[in-house]
Amino acid sequence: MQDENLKQTMNESALTQVKVIDLTQFIAGPYCTKLMSGFGAEVIKVERPDTGDGMRSRGPFYANEQGLERSIPFLYLNTGKKSITLNLKTSAGLAIFKRLLKDADVLIENFPPKVRLNLGLAYEIIKQWNPKIIMTSISNFGQTGPYKDYKAEEIVEYAMSGLMFLTGDADRAPLAAGPAITQYAAGQTAYAATLMALYKRELTGQGQFIDVSIQECALDLRQLTIMDYLATGAIPKRNSDRHPLCPWQAYPCRDGYAVIVGAPVRHWPRIAAVVGNPELADRKYRRMKDRIRRRYRIEAILKPWLDMHARQDIYHAGHSKGLAFGYVASLKEVLVSPQLQARQYFTQVEHPVVGKHMYCGAPFRPSQTPWQSRRAPLLGEHNESVYCGDLGYSKDEFISMAERGII
Repeated sequence: MQDENLKQTMNESALTQVKVIDLTQFIAGPYCTKLMSGFGAEVIKVERPDTGDGMRSRGPFYANEQGLERSIPFLYLNTGKKSITLNLKTSAGLAIFKRLLKDADVLIENFPPKVRLNLGLAYEIIKQWNPKIIMTSISNFGQTGPYKDYKAEEIVEYAMSGLMFLTGDADRAPLAAGPAITQYAAGQTAYAATLMALYKRELTGQGQFIDVSIQECALDLRQLTIMDYLATGAIPKRNSDRHPLCPWQAYPCRDGYAVIVGAPVRHWPRIAAVVGNPELADRKYRRMKDRIRRRYRIEAILKPWLDMHARQDIYHAGHSKGLAFGYVASLKEVLVSPQLQARQYFTQVEHPVVGKHMYCGAPFRPSQTPWQSRRAPLLGEHNESVYCGDLGYSKDEFISMAERGII
C-alpha cells in the first residue's frame, strides 16, 4: 500500500492542489505563472476580450504570419494555462472576478500600481474576498517609492540596474543584453517568493502580499560587483577581449571556441597535465593574482594546444581532470546534446494552430514530481468550462455576458 501511495505521489506534480488566477501579460508575470503551471498548478489566465495578452501581438510569429495564436514568445510563456476573457473595467466583470477569486490560492498580476488600484484590486480589498489568498504583484519599480508609476521597457530596467555598465566593448557605448534578462529574473523571483508564501500559509493559515520590483531583481543579478565595490571600492570595467581573471573566457581552437576557466583554483596544477606543458604546474602560476600578472605567457602556452584540438575534445579533457572547461555550441548541437536528451529537456508539444514543435522543458526538476509539458491556450478557449462549469453560470447567462462584452 505504501508503494502504491508513493507511485501516486510521483505521478502528481508538485503544485497539483494549487489554483492560480493569472492577471499578467508580456514576459515577467507569464514566466512566473508558466513555472507554476509546469509544476502542476491550475493556472487560469484572465485576458482582455478580443485582444488578450499583449504578447499575442508581438513577434516573431510562426511562419512569419501574424495572428493572436501565432506569437512564438506567447506560445512559450503560456504553456499549460487555461485562458478566459474578462473585461475588468466593468462592474459586472469585477463581480465575476470576485467570484473567480473565492476558491483561488494565488493571484498574480503585473499591472502598473496606479492601474491596479484604479481597477479596485488593492490587496486590502482582495483579502476581504479571500482572506487566505496570496497576491503577488510584479511591477517595474515596485509598489512604493518615487519611481513606482514610471514606465519602463527591458532596456530601461537593464540600464538602471547597472548591468549595462558591464556590457559591450570597452571603447564604445554600453549595450543592452539580447534576451529580456531582467524580465525573466523577475518572473523567477516572483515564482520563488510565491512558493515561500504558500509554504508559510501551510504553517500559519495566513495569506500575504508580495511586491516584486523588476529593477531590484535586475540589481540582484550583479550582486558580486556590488559586494566588491562595497568592500573595496573597486569599480568593474567593460573589457572587450579579455576577462579580468586568467584564464577565464572562450578562446579560439581548431573548430570554433573552447572555454577555459582556471577554476576550481585548487585544481589548477592539473591543467599542466591536460595541456601537456609542465611549466603551468610551476608555483608561480598557483594563485589567481599571479596568473593575471602572467596572462600573456599563459595564453601563449595555451594557444598551440588550442589550435591543435577540437572544442569538444578540449571540453572532455578538462572535465576528466575536474576542470571547468566548456565550448561554444551551435543551436543544432544544443538540440542533440546527450546531456539534455538524457534529462528529456526538450519536449514535443502540439498546438491546434501552429502544429507540433519542440519546446524547452523544466529549468530544474524535483526528484519525485514531474514537469507538465502542455500547450498554450487559444484566446478565451476555456470560457465556457470556467464560467458555466466552475462558476456555475447558466448557458443563457454565459451568452448574455459575451454579447455585452463582459467576457
